[in-house]
Amino acid sequence: MKKVTLLSILLLQFLVWDQARAQNDSMKALREEIIKMEKSFAEAIKGQDSIQAAQLQSESFFLGIAVQGLPIQVVTRSQWLSNLKYYVTESYSIDDIKVSVFGNTAVVMMLYTQKATVRGQDRSAQFLITDIWNKGKSGWKISERHSGRPEQGAAVRPK
Repeated sequence: MKKVTLLSILLLQFLVWDQARAQNDSMKALREEIIKMEKSFAEAIKGQDSIQAAQLQSESFFLGIAVQGLPIQVVTRSQWLSNLKYYVTESYSIDDIKVSVFGNTAVVMMLYTQKATVRGQDRSAQFLITDIWNKGKSGWKISERHSGRPEQGAAVRPK
């Protein structure tokens, strides 16, 4: 009886471990898929491809921009897409990226560096960008993008 119970416990532990490993592999694959979509979105921006960019955005997409001393600036999807032709990106890099998935919502936080201009104004800098992706009937779409600039390295950090 003890051998059967011990064997049952070991089998149950293996099944639980195997299921957890499968879920972990699935989550890793999903994170990689979202990172791939982020790279596609960045390429669409660089290529000024409003069709490709729009395919990755939800209908309610907006860009929220933090500008020191001003309220949050909100750029609607239609404004964003119509202004993409003026956004000239010479180069960009995704320097760091973190993806968290909560069911049908994914939050991507990244450090994004670009050399770019908008209507001739320099927009070259490193940005902290947060994208919120939602999965619906037509797949994953970006519903919100938040953009701000990171603090200087010497800024006081909470302990």
